[in-house]
Amino acid sequence: MTYDDDMLQEINASVDLYEYVSQSIDLEKRGKDYFGHCPLHVDKTPSFSITPSKNSYYCFSCGRSGGIIGFLMDYEHLKFDDAVSKAAKLANMDLSKMCRSQTIAFLKNTRNALQEKQIIDHTIFPPSELNKYSKSKISEWLDEGIEQDVLDLFGVKINNRDNRIVYPVYDINGNLINIKGRTRYKNYKELRIPKYINYYPVGTMDYFQGLNITLPYIKQQNEIIIFESIKSVMKIFGWGYKNSASAEKHTLTDEQLKLLVKLRVNIVFAYDSDVSYAQEKVKMNIDVLKRLTNVYVIYDDKGLLGGKVAKNAPADLTKGIWEELYFSKTKVT
Repeated sequence: MTYDDDMLQEINASVDLYEYVSQSIDLEKRGKDYFGHCPLHVDKTPSFSITPSKNSYYCFSCGRSGGIIGFLMDYEHLKFDDAVSKAAKLANMDLSKMCRSQTIAFLKNTRNALQEKQIIDHTIFPPSELNKYSKSKISEWLDEGIEQDVLDLFGVKINNRDNRIVYPVYDINGNLINIKGRTRYKNYKELRIPKYINYYPVGTMDYFQGLNITLPYIKQQNEIIIFESIKSVMKIFGWGYKNSASAEKHTLTDEQLKLLVKLRVNIVFAYDSDVSYAQEKVKMNIDVLKRLTNVYVIYDDKGLLGGKVAKNAPADLTKGIWEELYFSKTKVT
């Protein structure tokens, strides 16, 4: 059983510890506290104490301490679940209301961790920011099989000055928070030009690319397919698979994990062929998520994508190859 810490504290606070303990241990008041002989060891001088203001006990000899739940475990030798059950009855509280799912536990723990972590907020830009760029034919992406109406839907344009394909980045609420660009120069490495750039500071990575468009389909299908690239999202969108989003990389941040958990849908990882799901950080992401929902991974066991050297995404080649890989996905257990 998994319990909510706040509810455990409420149970401890709801039982008068002095009233309960005094039924089995003789207690004498000394100042504001009560003292008695600890029954767990030879205790010539009373060392067991109860502090009513804190509703807690402490033995100055053996060091045991706690509230009613701890007392039931220490002095009545109950297991934790049994101690919680008995304490809940003493407090006249419904135990079922304090049990929580692993999902709620994860969200709460993540929330606490994120509160301690520096969160860099995003600047929200007006939609007119996209007017700086031109809407024109993007032949290289059209040739790869991404349809023009899909490019338009995802807001893909051209920055003629930098010779880059650009596309907007939105948060979960549909706010424009960045613009990303991909160079059109094929020899970008020789020119020492970065393949991708963000036109503004990224801030905290708490979003998935394309989710502002695909979220309704994800909820409808009860499944999200996660790629590394927005290109893959757009490509399979045109094939009728509209329930995907891009993580922009193959390791997820705590914020992205929290977002996925809150979606409460099945998750399919469709990473590039050079990424191993056994990699430490990738495996850690999957291990967290598989406890909370169904997680699947797409393996290219047949080498349909050309292996690690090719670095192809499952959607990079043909619709047939994508479907063969997708429908043979493996559930992580």
